[in-house]
Amino acid sequence: MKFSPKALAGNVNVSSGHPLTELAWLLGGLLTLLLAVYLAFWLISELFAPRVPVAVEIWAGQHLLGQLTQESNPALQQRLNGLLAVVPAESPLHRYNFSISVMDKEEINALALPGGHIVIFSGLLKEIRSENELAMILGHELGHYARRDHLRGMGRGLGTTLLLATLFGRDSGATGISSRFFSSLEMHYSQQQETAADTFGLQLLVARYGHAGGAGDFFERLAGNAGNRFEYLLASHPHPHARIASLQQLITVAGYRQAETLPLQGEKLFIDQDQAITKP
Repeated sequence: MKFSPKALAGNVNVSSGHPLTELAWLLGGLLTLLLAVYLAFWLISELFAPRVPVAVEIWAGQHLLGQLTQESNPALQQRLNGLLAVVPAESPLHRYNFSISVMDKEEINALALPGGHIVIFSGLLKEIRSENELAMILGHELGHYARRDHLRGMGRGLGTTLLLATLFGRDSGATGISSRFFSSLEMHYSQQQETAADTFGLQLLVARYGHAGGAGDFFERLAGNAGNRFEYLLASHPHPHARIASLQQLITVAGYRQAETLPLQGEKLFIDQDQAITKP
């Protein structure tokens, strides 16, 4: 019997589908995988953040603090201690031994590090005008500790970074783009955390001074330099106008009274421009 080869109907090495269609399926599958893993990290962070031992948290916080150029500040520590004195006895905040320091940075921000250490940027301190404003800001940071927001954020951020670096490589452009995409997914959750921290800060402010005066003063000044609301859709903090409205609603519902604020005492104790900022 003689063998007679037959021509194939098509090339088995070439797909019959359109290349763009296959690319769309590939990208869609990859995006679905990334979202699934991201949600898994989010769930793990939510489940385990409240269960992280304080000793582990303190160890992590000390490691992070050692990477920052900052200095302790007795004046701020005194204010923080005064605010902690009015924290309810049943509050989870009492498991921490809080400390505070200043970082020479013009950004208007503060950091709540694991283990109970708060870092205030000098740019933020320069904007404070009253003791009440300072109490509101410190109370806000304590609110993050009460909910352990810092651990939730670190868990999601670390998991996402490791995932993207594994898939795309540590220094690839895709890692940077994907990281920004996943960060945008977290922003609204972060804004919810910020709103809850504002509520906690307001309650401590009233407990400390007996009224809500000064609760929104800092945000009112900040609103003058803020962008439009659309710019805040992907921001970690709500728009200052939104924060002011939320605080006013809380004050009205709770029936908190308003009164005169106490001028900031000894501003030079908070920021000494002639003193070098050094590592501890």
